[in-house]
Amino acid sequence: MKVLRVRHRDAQISVGFKLNRFITDWPSAQSRFIGGIADGFREWLPIGPRDFSVTPALALEDLRCKCRLFGGACEIVLGPEALQLDFENVQRGTRPVVLETVRRASEWLVAALGDHGRDWLSFQTHAHLEALEADAADAYLGQFVSAEAGKLAKSEPSVKCLPSSRTVLSEEAEGWLLWRVVEKSATIENAVFVDTRVHVKYPNPSDPMGFDDQMRLLDRAEKLADRVVGLDCEDA
Repeated sequence: MKVLRVRHRDAQISVGFKLNRFITDWPSAQSRFIGGIADGFREWLPIGPRDFSVTPALALEDLRCKCRLFGGACEIVLGPEALQLDFENVQRGTRPVVLETVRRASEWLVAALGDHGRDWLSFQTHAHLEALEADAADAYLGQFVSAEAGKLAKSEPSVKCLPSSRTVLSEEAEGWLLWRVVEKSATIENAVFVDTRVHVKYPNPSDPMGFDDQMRLLDRAEKLADRVVGLDCEDA
């Protein structure tokens, strides 16, 4: 397999913690979310009333309480069934900030809603990776074009064959499943767009693995996926 040497340009990252038992006392949970997030981030990142918003709803499943951080580049959202964190425009140098944000939010979840348990952890990145060598991205992606697709493109001049790679990995012992899709970036020249999704099922919802163990698991799964599809990141 051809290996593509790349550097990170930017990414969108989403992290979700699914509760084992959904929240029934929403007013109490909403109050604990606002107070707990404000206190948990206070000495690192001041948060004010303007950073919080509440979405009322008639159906319990539609209720949301949201905190916006870093000028809107990050949102922490509590719903009756999960805590979700979404990050926009993540650069190579801002990943430690993302990790610290997730850590603090996770600590709040354990302290405030630990009795609800955690069913699973989800992690998704949409990343643009720029090739370090000229014209390398197209040559790398070309290896994933099947013979049948190549024949079709030749017989149908109006049809374009857009090469991509799709990989699924799983680890039964650690309870994770990973999906990885690699295709040509539509916004950056000589780059690939990588969609990575990891789903981790907690074996014991009442006593899931610690935060550091979760991050090590995610890091290992991503590095395995890089090896399988032949991506060599300069900051890996």
